[in-house]
Formats: sequence, structure tokens, C-alpha cells
Amino acid sequence: MTERFPDLEIYLLKPDADAIEQWLQGYWPQLRRLQQDQRYHWQVDTSQGTMDIFFNPQAEKNFASLWFKQNHTDWATDLDCGRAAHAALNVEVRCSDAGWQEDDGEDDSGWIKLIRGEEKPLTWR
Repeated sequence: MTERFPDLEIYLLKPDADAIEQWLQGYWPQLRRLQQDQRYHWQVDTSQGTMDIFFNPQAEKNFASLWFKQNHTDWATDLDCGRAAHAALNVEVRCSDAGWQEDDGEDDSGWIKLIRGEEKPLTWR
């Protein structure tokens, strides 16, 4: 059994913020937008508690970051979330294929690229 990540973060290539919000509302119709400037902040009450979702369109070059601060989703891992986002949004997604620890350092292996319906290992940066 896969260990459930306490938070989720995926990176999306040039995504549309409105499309992301619509995708999220498909899971959580009661999604509330709290902030929208350069970054987006949504919040939703789930049966497990309140979940904050942050979207930074300018996280890394052409990639945006989508971060679920509390993992109150049906996805256990970043890769599970990435697969769902890739299928729904039809954009390239990059995500970790394993958990992350503070002392893991700057090793850029352990990433997966989801593109055109395929999953490929990736060394990022």
C-alpha cells in the first residue's frame, strides 16, 4: 500500500487558471476563492477538515505550481494527483514519484513527466 502524502504539489506547463478552478469545482462544488492576484488561493471544507489549495502561475519558468496544503483529497500521492490533472487539463504535468523529506537535499531525480498520455522519468533542472 502506498503511503499517503500529508500535502500534494504538482507542476503544470502553462495551465489556464480558470480551467484549474473548474477542474477543482468538479471535485468540490463548494470550493471558495479567497484570493486572486498573481497567485490563487482556494479553500474547501471536506469531511476530513478544511483544505487550502494554492496556485502559483509563475512557480518555475513556464510551470505553475498547484499545492494542496492539507491532503484531504482522494489522491494518496503527488503522482496520483498529477495523473488526474493531466487527464483533465491535457497539459504537461511534472511531479515527484516519491515522498519528500527536509534532509533529502537538492537531488533532482525522482520526478515523473506526464505528457501526451505517457509517464516518463525526469531529472528536472
